[in-house]
Amino acid sequence: MNDLLRQILSLSLFGKCVAAGVGILIIHATFRVLEQTLPRRFGRADARYKVRKLVVFSGYLSILIFLTFVFEDRLGRLSFAIGVVGAGVAVALQDVLASFAGAFSIGFSKLYAVGDRVQIGDARGDVIDIGLLRTTLMETGSWVSGDMYNGRIVRIPNSAVLKGSVFNYSQGFRFIWDEIRVLFTNTSDCQFAREMLLRLAKEAIGEYLVEAQTSWKVFSDNYRSENPPLEPTVALVVSGGSLEFTVSYVIDYTKRTTMKDRLFMKIAEEVSSSDGRLQWASSGVTLINQQANPDGMEARQSSSNQDVSKAAGSH
Repeated sequence: MNDLLRQILSLSLFGKCVAAGVGILIIHATFRVLEQTLPRRFGRADARYKVRKLVVFSGYLSILIFLTFVFEDRLGRLSFAIGVVGAGVAVALQDVLASFAGAFSIGFSKLYAVGDRVQIGDARGDVIDIGLLRTTLMETGSWVSGDMYNGRIVRIPNSAVLKGSVFNYSQGFRFIWDEIRVLFTNTSDCQFAREMLLRLAKEAIGEYLVEAQTSWKVFSDNYRSENPPLEPTVALVVSGGSLEFTVSYVIDYTKRTTMKDRLFMKIAEEVSSSDGRLQWASSGVTLINQQANPDGMEARQSSSNQDVSKAAGSH
């Protein structure tokens, strides 16, 4: 082995270039085999992903060390040329270098990890891969209502985290505050409606409340923050002559759509069995559009026709 290394060091520049090319191919093939076989020994999906990424980065590092060793005796003489070329490359590939810097920022600052739900710019979804240049998301929302996957893969340059805001749904406090709005007529039993909505909300999030309280305690130990109410709340405003109730609650960020469906199903059942104490209200704008005054419309049409006739007679 030592004799082989000495022979490589004694080669001419052309010979070293050939040896470097052959060495890169061997290292690449070796780590490619490891990348395909080694992760299979791990059962958990997150463990397989981490092992695969470790193998890939180890391959890049091995190639860099190998090239440094092969051209060790020429690095000093080429330092000036490398500096000049490096400056030109830095200007030409500034976006690529910014993405590299973004990758290090993501790793060291722990902005997000694989499996987190994030929003970067206008894109929102679950992180499924973090590369040296791009972060890959499984997108949620867009033309799909709620937080359901829409099937689209989004690849975002890592440099985006250095230029804009990054919203993380998963980091620290895993729960988020969500709300629904319910409209009843002004003849509905206001107190009965409030008690019913509060009872249903407490029943629905009961399974999450203890976990949310524990999660918030861990979060508040790491950050300076006040203790907000985690139990459901109900607020009432009168809007357009209707009673508009807002039900606020904490929920796991992955369960928003499911929770809204469960709450509205329960509310609909309660309204049906309330014996008229609760009645759904419609939007005032919709009612006005649907119940336009036909007499007024005919009067405006008649007036318009008369104006047209007068104009024709004058001509």
